[in-house]
Amino acid sequence: MNVLYDHQCFTGLTYGGVSRYFFDLMSSFSSRSDIEFELSLRLSNNEYLNKASFSRHLRYRQLAHWRNVNRAASLLNRLYSLQRVKSGQFDVFHPTYYHRYFLNSINKKPFVLTFHDATSERYGKLYPDVGEGLYEVKKQLLHRADRIISVSEFSKQEILRFFPIQPDKISVIHLGTNFKDNSMHHAPRSFAFPYLLFVGKRGLYKNFNVFFRAIRPILSRYPDLHLVCAGGGAFTAEEQASFYAARLSERVHYRPITDASLFGLYQYAQAFVFPSLNEGFGIPVLEAFSAGCPVIASNRSSLPEVAADAAVYFDPEDDESIANAVDQVVMNDSVRVELRRKGTERLNDFSCEQTARQTLAVYQSLL
Repeated sequence: MNVLYDHQCFTGLTYGGVSRYFFDLMSSFSSRSDIEFELSLRLSNNEYLNKASFSRHLRYRQLAHWRNVNRAASLLNRLYSLQRVKSGQFDVFHPTYYHRYFLNSINKKPFVLTFHDATSERYGKLYPDVGEGLYEVKKQLLHRADRIISVSEFSKQEILRFFPIQPDKISVIHLGTNFKDNSMHHAPRSFAFPYLLFVGKRGLYKNFNVFFRAIRPILSRYPDLHLVCAGGGAFTAEEQASFYAARLSERVHYRPITDASLFGLYQYAQAFVFPSLNEGFGIPVLEAFSAGCPVIASNRSSLPEVAADAAVYFDPEDDESIANAVDQVVMNDSVRVELRRKGTERLNDFSCEQTARQTLAVYQSLL
């Protein structure tokens, strides 16, 4: 069996959950003898692919801060991917994001679409930056796809809620993580003080502003406690102003991340807090489990499905609920020890090998 993957999620983004998913999937397949694959990619600034022997792309990370460079790289990659689709030298096509450039060229070859979340459907009008206008594209792709992979049962129900799709066309396949394998298991400690950890983008539905407002009393109560924000871009002027107004600017820190540095940040945190309003899966939960980090999470979307009883939950739109959950964990050694134990156990239910095995079964069902 030969599977063709395209360029989409590996152009323009250095890191990201979608590119991590496809990187891990292809990495798992690279050690199997019952599947071959090709990644149709010429230019990429994606850091995961630096470790990949299966990709022969050229790197352009030094120029990636220029928007026009990313646009040009995307166009070139799309033309190359279209050429590979037209060649027909594959059994199954698996595009890595939502673009319909290939629909008129794929003929009768089957293709599989992975659906990650319905954030654009839920919040597109409120937050246009999350993908307002994607609905019609997704609708057409979901309709034309031979099989749909949903990364959680929650996301499957989102598909059924927003799109006219038959349930038996959808396979739920949870994600896994090789985060610990790809990281330093004993990374150096970055901070001498205790801290809460926030990971990734902070705007829009990621709900950082509400989270920060909610924990201000906690930070006031525990003067040694800090907040570390990993990745997601440097603080904006508005964020810095809010930290200063709260008299907490010396206790809120930003750190850019690599896998190794992020593992260390999880490893030494008092807790990882995930206040997002919407996640299709929430891979940072598994990352935290991998590093033995206690998890405090929103009770919305897929997060309870993924973390089960290995997290303390809160209502992400209720300041008191957030504060109570953080307070319950942050200075209670026994609670944190128990959360670490449960997180390690819960991680056993997820693996990249299991994700690859179940995905291969989907591919094989189309032949």
